[in-house]
Amino acid sequence: MTELNLATIESAIREALDAIRPGTAGLGGDADLMQEADLDSIGVMDLVMEIEDRLDLSIPVETLAQAHTINGLRAGISQLSGGAA
Repeated sequence: MTELNLATIESAIREALDAIRPGTAGLGGDADLMQEADLDSIGVMDLVMEIEDRLDLSIPVETLAQAHTINGLRAGISQLSGGAA
């Protein structure tokens, strides 16, 4: 798997977030995705599928369970792709 840089990962997360919840791409990195982006469990799965499509990778459930923020999700995806969090 190709290592992805943090900026690429964050951009993909924000684009995916804006695709499923327009106007939320500008949330702070520490914003709680479920509360501040108003994502329920289906919304989180939609977000993950969007991110997977944009980055061409599979994100395990464990990564989601540990990541409640944009920054946490970015770090988890970075670790998956072989980068440093």
